[in-house]
Amino acid sequence: MLPRLNAFIKVARKGSFTKAAKELYISQPALSKQMKRLEEELGFALFDRTSSGVELTEKGAGLYKELSPLFERIHHTVKHFQSSEEIRFGSTPMITTYFLHEHYERLQHANFRVTEVKDDSQELSPLLEKRQIDAAIIQDIPTYKTVPSSHLFTDEFYAAIPIQSPFSLKKEVTIEECFTYPQIIPSQGALSDKIRAVMNERNFAGEVVTAQYHAMAGLVSLGVGIAYLPHVMVRQIEFRGVAFLPIQDSPFKREMYLCARNENLLAYVKGLLTGDN
Repeated sequence: MLPRLNAFIKVARKGSFTKAAKELYISQPALSKQMKRLEEELGFALFDRTSSGVELTEKGAGLYKELSPLFERIHHTVKHFQSSEEIRFGSTPMITTYFLHEHYERLQHANFRVTEVKDDSQELSPLLEKRQIDAAIIQDIPTYKTVPSSHLFTDEFYAAIPIQSPFSLKKEVTIEECFTYPQIIPSQGALSDKIRAVMNERNFAGEVVTAQYHAMAGLVSLGVGIAYLPHVMVRQIEFRGVAFLPIQDSPFKREMYLCARNENLLAYVKGLLTGDN
């Protein structure tokens, strides 16, 4: 049935059996027979024949709407494997370590290679525009100039709490409870800016300790204070002396967007990272 469905997509796009037959390199009568057989298999009419060509029936239009993007993705996937085109991917240490490896089996067959690593994902946007990389996951920037993008996932930050704290026994904590401790935050970057903004809103007057991102959990284990780490990370690690708890009505979230140099590549890479290919 798949070849006939592919032919159906061609006829629907061209609005003509004759034009579609030329693209498919078959005769118009042969194509008509394929469509008739497909209609018999589906149990409903796909086309209304008119003097100027063919028009989709209501059910035919619904089927086309659902199938068209799927076949586009299939064609792009086949084309990519035929060309063995390398996908140059820009990433951050966090995404490389705690996200990409989950999709290793699909990525290893797609000639996917991380060629740029930046501490701040927003530094990757200009590299995309200059075509120095082909795709990247960018935090909190839904669009960037002419680079196409698509929302990939939302990542909430969890509170990293010293195990000796009474809060560590709870299922979740509030931001007010977190603010009863010194705050361990990155020295700079989007998370640091978000935490400082919330501290200002809530008139936090406690101690603030700045540290490198990957040193924060260690400081928490020593009882220095409370830090905030993304769920994409904490769901995969255990750290002695630290409890990771969700924050009720958390003000700390980040939206992760996949960006690529064109729409077809965007759809293909998103399929690799979501399992939808």
